[in-house]
Amino acid sequence: MQFRMRWGGLRAKIIAWFLVPTALILSVVAIFIFYTYQQVAEELVFERNQEVAQLLASQLAVDLAEYTDGLRVLAATAEVYEIRPDPLTQQVIIRFSIERLWDFDGGVMIVGPEGTVMAADQRRLDAVGQDWSERDYFGRAQATDVSLIAPVFSSIIPDGPEGSDVVALAVPAFGARGDFAGMTVGLFRLSPGSEARTSPFSVGIFRRLREVGGTNTYLVDESGRAIYHSDTWRIGEDLSTLVPVERACQGQVGSIRTTDLDGREIVASFAPVPGTPWGLVIEESWSALIGASTPYARLLLVLLALVIAIPALVVAVGSGRITRPLTDMTVAAQEMADGQLDQAIDVQTGDELEALARQFNRMSAQLQTSYATLEQRVADRTRELSTLLHVSRTVASTLELEPLLGLILDQLRLVVDYSGVALMTLEGGVLRPVAHRGPIPQAEVLAMRFPLDEARVHQAVVVGRAPLIIPDVRGDTPMAQAFRDFAGEYMETTFGAVRCWMGVPLVARDEVIGMVSFDHGEPHRYTERDAELAQAFASQTAIAIQNAQLYEQAQELAASKERQRLARDLHDAVSQTLFSTSLIAEVIPRLWERDPEEARRRLEELRQLTRGALAEMRTLLLELRPSALVETPLRDLLQQLCEATTSRARVEAALEVEDAGSLPVDVKVAFYRIAQEALNNVVKHAGAGRVTVRFRCVAEGEESRYAAMCVCDDGRGFDLAAIPPDHLGVRIMRERAQSVGAMLTVESEPGEGTEISVVWRGGSNA
Repeated sequence: MQFRMRWGGLRAKIIAWFLVPTALILSVVAIFIFYTYQQVAEELVFERNQEVAQLLASQLAVDLAEYTDGLRVLAATAEVYEIRPDPLTQQVIIRFSIERLWDFDGGVMIVGPEGTVMAADQRRLDAVGQDWSERDYFGRAQATDVSLIAPVFSSIIPDGPEGSDVVALAVPAFGARGDFAGMTVGLFRLSPGSEARTSPFSVGIFRRLREVGGTNTYLVDESGRAIYHSDTWRIGEDLSTLVPVERACQGQVGSIRTTDLDGREIVASFAPVPGTPWGLVIEESWSALIGASTPYARLLLVLLALVIAIPALVVAVGSGRITRPLTDMTVAAQEMADGQLDQAIDVQTGDELEALARQFNRMSAQLQTSYATLEQRVADRTRELSTLLHVSRTVASTLELEPLLGLILDQLRLVVDYSGVALMTLEGGVLRPVAHRGPIPQAEVLAMRFPLDEARVHQAVVVGRAPLIIPDVRGDTPMAQAFRDFAGEYMETTFGAVRCWMGVPLVARDEVIGMVSFDHGEPHRYTERDAELAQAFASQTAIAIQNAQLYEQAQELAASKERQRLARDLHDAVSQTLFSTSLIAEVIPRLWERDPEEARRRLEELRQLTRGALAEMRTLLLELRPSALVETPLRDLLQQLCEATTSRARVEAALEVEDAGSLPVDVKVAFYRIAQEALNNVVKHAGAGRVTVRFRCVAEGEESRYAAMCVCDDGRGFDLAAIPPDHLGVRIMRERAQSVGAMLTVESEPGEGTEISVVWRGGSNA
């Protein structure tokens, strides 16, 4: 029998379903046994190493006690701490005691009760007279209970010869009355590297640590620095980042599995050294500890492979007959996926596979039937989506509210069929129809009002913010009864033709602004699908209506502001000029009889005021009809501005124009607006007697032109740096110049007038 199996096929899955649970169970059992073995081994190792660390720390404390005995004897010598000690006597006592204290290679010192070094051996005579009262171990010695007189141990400190690192062992001394008399201090030098092999501290105290097995053994002070390390080059190094060091410094006893400084996995045991602030850490390689379990793990893997392989072979041979009908069914399904829906398979096994084959043949027949109508449903859905897109574009095509409302109702028919439809806006809790299509007269519908506290059907749509369908308004549902209650006597007249009703809320920017009501003469005409389509269009309708309302409000506001500005300009300019003209005209006849010469001068002034008023009126007409700015030559526009300036402020305004050729419309308007703003500033702020406007436009070749304008006055001038931020005149002129690619400069000094220049360069056909 040929054995063939496709990975990922049903046959492989049957094998997997049978074997995977068995393999998983066996694997879990094997892993559990192996893990349990490792856990037990790990716990035993932890317990053993923890005991070793505690024992070694205790032995280390005993060894340290031998060194403190000599210091105790020295501290107990009364002559050392008498009331007025003799430094010579102290020095002699130290000299006689130095033989048993020689291992303190950092020196031996006697410190007085105030913290001053009173005496030292010949190795540390430099320390005599130094103030050690700030040393941490001096404070601890000072606080020692007189009944205990326990030695004090320091962390690594730079108190050795020439500032070298040492650790201090201090024994406090007390007077006859139990008062603190000082302390005797012995210093051990830390010698990293090869020097550690000959250091008295390392050779004497740490001989036991060197004999301990393991990867590394080290002693740290309370800040985590290494007092001793089996790798002598690490003596003095900061090891506080290591977890076992941190716990040992906190006085904890235990073992943990972690990594060393080189990233290797280890078991670290730690314990505090009794009577000291130091901690002891012993590291052992984890791979060395679990090496004995490796052969056992390999044996488990071999047994597991045999248990899985043998049943897999048996199941693979027997699964062929089961999977063959399923293979035939897969081929038939692939043919159906390729478009050949008339598929049928014949399976006679008398079991579940035969029942599955019958269901497959039934599904094939149903698919052939469904496919016949699928294309029609796709075409309908495409038409709906296309209609929604068209409606959306149409509604967005105008911002005029009145034509928009009619357009909306006409477009609604493309989405939802209706006999009548009304679009209503919400105003103060009352729905007011604003547009209508249907058999009911337009005027009658627009006169209706629907208070939400009375019209429960409309209230349900607005408050619920969701479409509502009443399949038959003459039915027995609560909403149908509510519809009839509100219609009242008009149910048989105005609403007599209504049988099916649907309401859709209009929501814009999370606010209900109204609703659309649909009615139809056939009951059960509207479906949930109609509600979805109407809602999808209603969301756009609400936004379009709100935008149109905002557009109307903006137009009204803009028109109001423009009327106010024109009225203000007429009052500030033309009205005042005409008033002055009227006064002069009244006095001229009487003045002519007394002083004809003065009367002639007044006539000339009357002529100038009249011309100024005319110029002001022309300027206002330009503002009312912006197209005139494009049609009027720039020379004439500038002349009107100058005449209006003379009329308004009695400022002599002169215009000098050279070759005023044609300019692009936007450049021409920009020059006009800049000149207008500059002359307004002269009238309002400059206090000038004369202002000159110079304009020059020349060709610089066949393809480019050059235009420049300068507005100069002889007024009071100003400091550019002192212009307040809210005075926007200069900034507005500069922005206008930049908008057409021109450059504007302002030169002004207090008392010396102001000069505003604009320069533009561009193509001749720009």
